[in-house]
Amino acid sequence: MIETDEQLAIAQNAIQALQKVLLASRKVHTPVEYRAMSEPILLELQQREQDILAYLSCTETEIRVGR
Repeated sequence: MIETDEQLAIAQNAIQALQKVLLASRKVHTPVEYRAMSEPILLELQQREQDILAYLSCTETEIRVGR
């Protein structure tokens, strides 16, 4: 769960890093290998993106009082 703007920036940077891993992996792995190795990374991306959306959907007051 993201609770600060600093944590938001960390999550955004993590998403970029994971996307770079996937882009590079597509170039060196077979389609079968890529699908197998990318699945957990894609799930992680999805979770981080959901966390970001949840944080951005809250007001400052909601964040301060713990939503």
